[in-house]
Amino acid sequence: MTMHVTATSDVPGDGSAAVLIMLARVEGKLDVLAAQHSTKLDEHARRLDDVEGRLRTREAAPDVPAAVDDRLRAVEQRPTVSPGAALAGAAAVAAILAAATPFLDRLYS
Repeated sequence: MTMHVTATSDVPGDGSAAVLIMLARVEGKLDVLAAQHSTKLDEHARRLDDVEGRLRTREAAPDVPAAVDDRLRAVEQRPTVSPGAALAGAAAVAAILAAATPFLDRLYS
């Protein structure tokens, strides 16, 4: 660790200037650390307020009528096919056709 100490003629030569400079550097680093921590706390408080606001908005929303709720539940429970599953199925059919082509060619020729 190198330190650049600038000494003037009125500074005693017993090393106290170097100690003062090191203390000033530590104090500066602590100030930066405290400012960063304060910023993180402010961001955390902002996110909590945002979540609480969204929760209050959701709680204040009117209830969904029973008929609409039943229809939504029926739609949500219906099984769906994902695009990946559809692609895998199409690839499987293509592979089966490709594998069966020589066999069918021999069978019908």
